Amino acid sequence: MSRPSHSISALPPTSLVYSFGLRVLHWLTALCMFVIIPVAWYMTTMDRHDPTRGSWVNFHKSIGLTILLLTLIRVFTRLSGTAPPLPQSIPAFEQTLAHIGHGLLYVILFAMPISGYINSYGGGHPVNWFWLFQVPAVVPQDKALGHLGSRIHYWLAFLTYALIAGHVLAVVYHQLIQRVDVLGRMTGRAAKR
Repeated sequence: MSRPSHSISALPPTSLVYSFGLRVLHWLTALCMFVIIPVAWYMTTMDRHDPTRGSWVNFHKSIGLTILLLTLIRVFTRLSGTAPPLPQSIPAFEQTLAHIGHGLLYVILFAMPISGYINSYGGGHPVNWFWLFQVPAVVPQDKALGHLGSRIHYWLAFLTYALIAGHVLAVVYHQLIQRVDVLGRMTGRAAKR
């Protein structure tokens, strides 16, 4: 009597879908990003003496710190489990680019709020998180430090725009040109492999 074959094809299918928790964190972060960017554009066009400007700035800072918190939770959630692999139909070179792009997005999601925080507290401007409580200061009030945070925040904004545009275009490319359902990985509808 022959033994049953244990080929790779007999292995159970692997889900290509991110966990529910990671999907929620992804879409909450995306929502925050698509709110904070136009708020930043709007508040930078306002007259410095406009009485409502301070509220817009604090709203911007509050969303930024929320993004930082969501990103911390996301990283710990991701480290505690396994992220689904990219579909095998995506060429290896494109998978490498995807991993680099995702890594840079995580860097931005940390660096933008942190540089904004340094800009605020270094310049002596505390943050009241959605007017509920004041965020503790962990950096000293220092004009030069605040200016450095401001410059980093400003230049990283352009990298943020490029990375978001690249991320969205990559999804569109995979969905419409390659016909690979990468969006389904973050909506919960992707198939088993």
